[in-house]
Amino acid sequence: MVTTNSHFDRQQQMSEDAGGTPLSPNIVAGVMPREMLHDDEVVLILTKPSLWFVVITGFRFVLTVLLLGILAVKLVGVGGASSLNISSSAIATATALIALGRLIWALLVWSSHIYMLTNQRVVTIKGVINTTMYQANLRKLQRTILWRPWYLRIFGIGTIGFATAATNHSDSTWVMLSRPLATHEAIVAAVNKAQGNG
Repeated sequence: MVTTNSHFDRQQQMSEDAGGTPLSPNIVAGVMPREMLHDDEVVLILTKPSLWFVVITGFRFVLTVLLLGILAVKLVGVGGASSLNISSSAIATATALIALGRLIWALLVWSSHIYMLTNQRVVTIKGVINTTMYQANLRKLQRTILWRPWYLRIFGIGTIGFATAATNHSDSTWVMLSRPLATHEAIVAAVNKAQGNG
């Protein structure tokens, strides 16, 4: 009924059980230091954003750079930059390198995101240069929000927000997840169990 999943390096580990089956310690140890977990804590979900994250977050920047590159090449073609001794091939190369650099940065940001649900808490780790960690005890979570606007539904992904207060603000989010419905169900089941509601 409830599905838990781990998605690292394009591989997905899945476990299914109505109560939420803990992930293999080998999977967890490959991603999280053991000292991050309490003695009686078991990991139910260990995941990252979908790889669509790389494409979606870099799309606008890459598109803008490509359009500017095309415009610059056309200006060179009509002699607009001939006084600067800039060739069309140099502009095309620079455009490609800038676009590639943005995609590499998006990949680094994607790799820095780690989302973990245990039987006690929800944890969000992210940051390439400055790493931040959010964690909240499941007993203190007031609500979870599943956000799937049309442009995320096209790719079969969604974002889950967590709040420890009854406000419209989310304290943390798990962005652009694959299988967002199943992941949200597993989170709700774990929260209900921790709070004695299920």
